[in-house]
Amino acid sequence: MAEDGRGGESGVSPVIAALLILALTVLLTGVLAVGILSVGMQDPAPAAGIMISENTGVITLAHFSGATLSAGEYAVLVNGIDQTAHFQADERDFGPGMRLTWEYGMTKPLGSVSVVYTGGGRSVVIAEKQFSREGKGEVNAAFTAVIIEGKNATSQVKTGVSGTKPLPGVIAGQADLWVVPDQGSDQVTIAFTADEEGSDLTFSWTSGNGQTASGRTADFVYDSAGSYTVRLDVLNTASGESGSDSMKISVRDPGLSAMTWVKRDTLVTGGFAARTTTGNTGLNLVEGGWAIQYNNYPGIEFKVVFTGSTSQFQARSREEMVPGIWYHAAGVVDQSGTNAAETLRIYVNGTYPHAIMNEGDPTGMTYFEPVKYSDIYLNPSFTISSYSEVPFPLSGAEIAAIYAAERDDPR
Repeated sequence: MAEDGRGGESGVSPVIAALLILALTVLLTGVLAVGILSVGMQDPAPAAGIMISENTGVITLAHFSGATLSAGEYAVLVNGIDQTAHFQADERDFGPGMRLTWEYGMTKPLGSVSVVYTGGGRSVVIAEKQFSREGKGEVNAAFTAVIIEGKNATSQVKTGVSGTKPLPGVIAGQADLWVVPDQGSDQVTIAFTADEEGSDLTFSWTSGNGQTASGRTADFVYDSAGSYTVRLDVLNTASGESGSDSMKISVRDPGLSAMTWVKRDTLVTGGFAARTTTGNTGLNLVEGGWAIQYNNYPGIEFKVVFTGSTSQFQARSREEMVPGIWYHAAGVVDQSGTNAAETLRIYVNGTYPHAIMNEGDPTGMTYFEPVKYSDIYLNPSFTISSYSEVPFPLSGAEIAAIYAAERDDPR
């Protein structure tokens, strides 16, 4: 052992002493850091596996694993701008197996798409993808539609009295074109034509139900009820400019919805509220039609003529009308129904009454549309504010929405 200048042995060499001091400093620093973090640490951001993609102008966010992002605690940024509303994500949880989409278009610049967690008073990027698409000039991609098989339900809505609309406003915006299948082929065929034409233009169509087409025109066939989005993408191969447009098509089952706002003015025991008429006082089995009428028992009735029948079929609500009160009566014929309750229904004030009663079973029969244009029968014992005939069955939710939208001002 070496001796120091005082003639004694040294217990720790200078090198070892330096190492011990360094280790102690690191240990104390680590303990201090842990203490500080434990005081101010926030909850960790949720871990979610999200894939971001873009194809023909549609941005898609696919959640494939991890935590569900709660509505209001995440945002979707496109080019750094909050576009959450375009993905219909403002009030929607985003969890595994779900997709969020936005038809962004092919002509706008696209630099980045991010999903940001905004809970806990902070923002943390959960997923992000960079793009490098520059904006281009836009080609007009507008197109028109012509129904060549089936019934144009948009144009065949009938209204009467005052203040009525071609379709009830609360559902009118759900589609650009309403169609009912042809009762012979049970399908709809629609021809679409692009407004622009030229040798440098290419066209790409999608039908919303799996069909595709190229060329300036496209014919698509629909054989089941539902909502479909027809999309057209146009590319100018010479300039690189592109454009896209879409149209919402609603294919509805055949049938009828007859609606009226009616008020009982006297203590009359019965009478017509609204009905088709051909100049006589009752429904005609030859010329067809419908009637919404009232009796003390069993209440408000919806009476319909079907082909092949020798009498009218009725759905009765057992709803007694209090004089001076407005009632919204809606009768529905759905020819795709499998029993009387599904085929023939009546709603009063937006609800399907519990005491409903059907007379007869029209299952499998076809609603007999009146030969002459429908009119309204003005009974002096009733005030009739409006009526409308929609040539397809409205659902219970749609009728409830119509009533809710109009009850404060019944037309």
